[in-house]
Amino acid sequence: METIIVVIHVLMSVMETLWRVVPDGVTEIFFMMGLFVTGVVASFVNMLAGGGSMLVLGLMILFGVDPVVANATNRVGVLISTATGAAAYKSEKVTDIKQSLKLGLWTAPGGIAGAIFSVRISGDLYEKILAIVMILIVGSMFLPKRVQDNPQESGRRRWIYPAMILVGFYGGVVQVGVGILIYGVLRHLGNMSLMRINMHRVFVVLIYIIPSMGIFVWSGKINWIYAAILCVGNAIGSWITIKWTLKKGEKIIRIGLAVSVVLMSVKFILF
Repeated sequence: METIIVVIHVLMSVMETLWRVVPDGVTEIFFMMGLFVTGVVASFVNMLAGGGSMLVLGLMILFGVDPVVANATNRVGVLISTATGAAAYKSEKVTDIKQSLKLGLWTAPGGIAGAIFSVRISGDLYEKILAIVMILIVGSMFLPKRVQDNPQESGRRRWIYPAMILVGFYGGVVQVGVGILIYGVLRHLGNMSLMRINMHRVFVVLIYIIPSMGIFVWSGKINWIYAAILCVGNAIGSWITIKWTLKKGEKIIRIGLAVSVVLMSVKFILF
């Protein structure tokens, strides 16, 4: 593990050196091409499980984009990605608009508060705690589910909506990994199948990210050229992934979720 970490750090140092010596115009072209490809891949990861924003933020920051600008710009791509994903689900007639809207509206106030609070984000300790939470969530995904989408409300289900406010707050602050937290809430408090959770997750993120993104638009932190490139890549990745997961079923979502959580947790703990 230590050898792998050293190799990664060396490769990143070499890449940073290359960016400095290559002419700015050429660097910008490579960056925009890379941003498009990363947008496709990140959207694939986001639609499958969550955590794809790490790839976009990592690339942008590596190329010298201010972290706050990268965070704000990425949200435009996420907006288009979730809108495309929602359209894909609707085209397949896999929707529960009433429930998704209810979940999304409960998440939105937290998203707005989180976006306002984002300038005060703490950092290392919070990320390590989050990594532990995510590992516990993905571990529980492999446990057998007690009841299959029971429509009756239980005492546990009434906590879904307060929990979604907290999820929205986290998403407003960081955005990275919010889909995984939605999985945790809807799986354990809502007792839903992973396929149903994935559908709700796309709609919920779409609903809450619109008002929270308004904070970043108002602050002038979005690079709209980079955002436009991300939007194209994200839209392509979302549409293909949703169609694919609907054919493959829960198994591919469970595997994607596990891989995503492990990679995010390693990143948070070691870097």
